[in-house]
Amino acid sequence: MKTLVLLAACLITHFVSAQEQTDLGDPGGKLAAASIQRMAMRVRVTRAEPASERLHVSWRRGGEGLGGTVTKGDFLGETNDADLGLNEWSAWAPLEQVIGRAGSWTFPSVVVSPGSPPADKLPGKKVASPPILATSVQFEFAEKGKVFQTFKEDAPKGATVGFAFPGKKLDARGGANPDFVASLQGLSGHARARREALEKVTPKDAVMPKQFGIIGHLGGYGESAAGSKGAGYGVRFCNPEMLADECRSMRMLGVNGVVDALKPIDTAGFGDQFRRIHWGGPGSGSPMNFFGVARAGQPEPDGCPFDPALKANMATVTAKAIEEHKASGAKENWGLWTDEIGVFAKDHIMRCERCAAKFRDYLRAQKVPLSELGAKSWDEVKPFDIWGPPKVKGAKAAPPPEPANAAEALRYYYTSRFMTYATGQVFPEPARAFKKEGILLYAMQGPTPSWSGSSLDWHEFYDLGANTAFVFETSNRDPRSWQWESYLGDIGRGIAARHELPMGSLVKPHRGAPAQRMLTLVARGVRAFEWYTYGPDYAKGDSFSQSPELLERVAHAAQFLGRGEDFLYGAKFEQEPEVAFVSPRASEIWGRGSAIGLTAFEDAKWVYLALAHAHVPVAILSEQQLAEGKLDRFKVLYVVGPNLRRDAAAQIEAWVRKGGTLWTDALGLSRDEANQPATALNEMFGLGERKLESWGSVEPYKATSFTPMVEKEVPAGAAFEFRGAKLQASIGREALEGKGIEPLATFADGKAAVARHAHGKGEVIAAGFWAGLTYSAKVRRADYDMHADFDPALRALIAEPAVSRKLALEISEPLVEAVPLENKGRHGIALMNWAYASSAGKESPVPAENVRITFRPEQKVTKVRSQVHGPLTLKDGSVVVPKVDDVDLLYVE
Repeated sequence: MKTLVLLAACLITHFVSAQEQTDLGDPGGKLAAASIQRMAMRVRVTRAEPASERLHVSWRRGGEGLGGTVTKGDFLGETNDADLGLNEWSAWAPLEQVIGRAGSWTFPSVVVSPGSPPADKLPGKKVASPPILATSVQFEFAEKGKVFQTFKEDAPKGATVGFAFPGKKLDARGGANPDFVASLQGLSGHARARREALEKVTPKDAVMPKQFGIIGHLGGYGESAAGSKGAGYGVRFCNPEMLADECRSMRMLGVNGVVDALKPIDTAGFGDQFRRIHWGGPGSGSPMNFFGVARAGQPEPDGCPFDPALKANMATVTAKAIEEHKASGAKENWGLWTDEIGVFAKDHIMRCERCAAKFRDYLRAQKVPLSELGAKSWDEVKPFDIWGPPKVKGAKAAPPPEPANAAEALRYYYTSRFMTYATGQVFPEPARAFKKEGILLYAMQGPTPSWSGSSLDWHEFYDLGANTAFVFETSNRDPRSWQWESYLGDIGRGIAARHELPMGSLVKPHRGAPAQRMLTLVARGVRAFEWYTYGPDYAKGDSFSQSPELLERVAHAAQFLGRGEDFLYGAKFEQEPEVAFVSPRASEIWGRGSAIGLTAFEDAKWVYLALAHAHVPVAILSEQQLAEGKLDRFKVLYVVGPNLRRDAAAQIEAWVRKGGTLWTDALGLSRDEANQPATALNEMFGLGERKLESWGSVEPYKATSFTPMVEKEVPAGAAFEFRGAKLQASIGREALEGKGIEPLATFADGKAAVARHAHGKGEVIAAGFWAGLTYSAKVRRADYDMHADFDPALRALIAEPAVSRKLALEISEPLVEAVPLENKGRHGIALMNWAYASSAGKESPVPAENVRITFRPEQKVTKVRSQVHGPLTLKDGSVVVPKVDDVDLLYVE
């Protein structure tokens, strides 16, 4: 049999060698794939406790937290036996069989279990052998029959070991590539190397954050004692020394709390260092899973969020989760219930009489007159079908019906909002129960306000008292969108202040700009965040822990935060903004499926960025907050979107009349929540008929990249001048005409491009084009330079009404965001440099050099110190920061 195995190996080697000749010079990693095909591996068990005459050795990869499906197999004896003896080598197995076609890091696990006794020793009744409580496994890797790597992995507490295969380091050299060979090692060596690399970039006197709660993951550990986690689901290793290495690595990343798993950290002897904060259950699953989980090819279970049985089950789950949190011993406990939460009921609403009754109650609570709904009695009122008929397999989905009149349109609008209400009302009782025990409850919000919208409205969800903490994730992946984390932070800051909620976030280093993301959110009040995800990589998918570059950047960010923590923790904006910004929910609702609406949603985010680049701090408000009319502290209001609730519009009109300045752009505030012309605002705007001329389109940002605008036959009238700069509107324009308007800019055909209109003691400024998208037009190219691609004239056009009010600071670099902060009488400025450039598909940061910051005379600044550069020279009320690579913190006296 051995002769046959060797012959087969020779044939394989010959085939691969011949194949290699045809692959020489092939692009796209084909040579690396050929290298894998030349390789094989084998194992032997050198220790097994309790002793077993025969041992079964299996392998598995993927799944169990790593994503994808689990692939399994066995290491067989050289005579094809299913079991091996102690110290007996397995037969050589093709490496590709164990690791797959690995183009990245892969972490197969190897499990040792008692084998079957020989046939002549089988008793009449088979008795299960005791599990393996400790083991050691030796690995060998060979290429063309020549061993190029060997190592041993220990599992003192169980039956599972693993190894790290560095697929990204493999190339045509195969086993002759020293970097690849050095990185191909057991999981314990992989963890130790990570810890040693972090120690090199962490000074011995580094100060780590103690007040901020910083979350990490520590998964993959199991023990066989007490029955057998040493070989179960998700177990990747059983070595306490490796646990200690991982704990040390996490501490060097600033981590002082974990998600769920505290027992392994106690096992490693680091329990006291990871109890600053604990993020636990009920968990990432939706409460609606009570009704069953959807399966492939089957419809969603038809659960009702108003079902009393759901509430009863949630009470039971809540009580259990509270006990688990109490047992954690952590200083703070935050409970997650639903990850990346969406709405809990969509087309179910159309089939459910209970939901129909609740919908009517909701309309009455919103004070919607029955007469506006086109019904004679409330019993006639039902949700509008915004989903359309169920999709038939294999057929194109039929479009949903469109409202035929204003009454139906009003039901369309409120049905869209009702989905958030139906979701939010599920949580208040559990939230109160958790709060009573000192535990915060949150549902993780995905970054939908910076993507393409969501059925769930953040503002209304928290207005319902659904959660006692506000937590969201950052996930924008393109450098041109990374500053939208500030946008999300401003939304969260407003919600948290309105409802007195602590704020947390997921900061994703592998999406880019980890230090900037961290500091911009901390500056807005985030007091707890998760480095998403420090896995570690062999136990948690979507992790950055296998990237030396990102580990170093996160370590530096943690050290930066630790040095500035005494000032940053508990810091608040030095002054509350006098400028408010609104992207109306009504516009978002009517924007779904509408080219104009989607364009308006994208436009609003770029208007926000233009204000940020002009260093204008803003408070982000909801339509509900507008409708409540508490606007007196604001001097300028930016409302970007065609639709606005009538009650909100009425309050804006009164505010402008008393002296406020309103800014908007294409079709802004031209329609109400029922998508009808907003005639009540005609006098305020002073404009005639509002019409949009379009010659292009733009795809919404989908978290990964921007697409160039598609424009055809751009009319001559798209060109205009503003303050001497020659500009051109992108995609479309609204030629502004009316009585009493003052043109501030004029299109080439003589029609107003920007118009001012006095109303009472205040004024309205309308830009007759998509100002935000026009601001983004140049940067939407493959080889972009954010430092140079944003037109200063367009930025001035957007920000002028706000800039004309006294700002706290003047800053020479638009892409360096500055947030003035105050903490118990101390003052500082958080600086984030968001400038990046792309050339030939490679993105790189653009350092900001000699950044001048000028203070107002009344601030009476005497000293400024940079956390990065030390004391700065103050001259004529200004300081120059020599360089801002990513972040800095200025201390101001």
